[in-house]
Amino acid sequence: MDKDYPNHTGDATLLRKVNESAILELIRERGPISRSDLARLLRLSPPTITRIVNPLIEAGLVREGSAGDSKGGRRPIMLTFNAQASLIVGVYVGQNIVGALADLNGEIFERRTLPSLPGEEGVQRLIDFIKELCQAAAPFGVPLRGVGVGIPSITVLEDGIITWAPSFGWRNLPLKQRLQEALDLPVFIENSVNLIALGESWRGAGQGLRNLLCIQFGDGIGAGLILNGQLYRGSHYAAGEVGYIIPNERYLGQTYDGYGCLEGLAGSSGIVQRAWQRLQTGQPSILAQTELNSLTVEQVLAAASAGDTLAQTVVQETVDYLSIAVANMACIIDPDRIIIGGDLAEFGELFIEPIRARLDGLIPVTPDIRLSDLGLDAAVLGAVATALSQTSDGLFVQRQRIIS
Repeated sequence: MDKDYPNHTGDATLLRKVNESAILELIRERGPISRSDLARLLRLSPPTITRIVNPLIEAGLVREGSAGDSKGGRRPIMLTFNAQASLIVGVYVGQNIVGALADLNGEIFERRTLPSLPGEEGVQRLIDFIKELCQAAAPFGVPLRGVGVGIPSITVLEDGIITWAPSFGWRNLPLKQRLQEALDLPVFIENSVNLIALGESWRGAGQGLRNLLCIQFGDGIGAGLILNGQLYRGSHYAAGEVGYIIPNERYLGQTYDGYGCLEGLAGSSGIVQRAWQRLQTGQPSILAQTELNSLTVEQVLAAASAGDTLAQTVVQETVDYLSIAVANMACIIDPDRIIIGGDLAEFGELFIEPIRARLDGLIPVTPDIRLSDLGLDAAVLGAVATALSQTSDGLFVQRQRIIS
């Protein structure tokens, strides 16, 4: 094969799961494909291929098509992946609730957006939003496989508990339980930036990369890590919490009950606060007539794009803070690529080149930094990917290695 698969050990169940995943991956990528070609490419015996493929056909995930060209003997029956065997709902909760109805290949058929709300009202709005997306699946006539949801919070993965989401005031919220009771479907809760990393790895600017860092930039600042081809969550599900990075010694010994130190400076609220402080000194700006309670981060960044000096100064300060985070993460992880996404990605051009300039020659390797190809669809597709992999032994969106 053209891939390097190291030796693994494992029981029969694990062997079957990983080989089933590899078979499905090849059918998805190269179908129509014959059983004999699967056996040759995966170095598995024909009986093993048949033993794994037949249940996939029964489950509707694989279809038998027309006969292929003969290479001597009977013409082989070709296999294709049935991406519309079922549908999945993927949801990202940020400044807006962004949701989509997608098939098993991540093709989006329905996309909806609604402003998010804090507190219990926000939970109920999320439930109603997902119910409407589920109802949109009815005309397709295929079952819903599950629901994936991304929240900007450290998340206890198995139980789907939101530890603390400051943007919404959700603390120790059993969101998975609440949603499953309301929807009567399998629900999978994940940190939203982890979903961004999964989405970019599956369908975006991270395809084919083994080590990927995705930074979400908005109300909060977080990072999703793909290390050696796999999502890395850390021992306490807190890997990538770069919003808590300390820019310098002045911030040591303090407690941050809401946003982390870096988030408070370079996240949306920090940008608005610093702009307002400068406005209070009487510096001229197109923002001068705006009240604090109505000033938004989008207004500040738009003013910077329009050449407003005050807003540009605030952006340059933000670039400094973000550059510290990027430099630290790049030195520790040495990723193939860093992808910037999240709610403020539309203003990414204000930050990408200045960050590159600050890091050039400063650290051992200046990373390849680029904006997300997918925007908020990255998190939605990551949610789809999570539900996809968690509801099947064989449907993995991160490439698996064959166990023989």
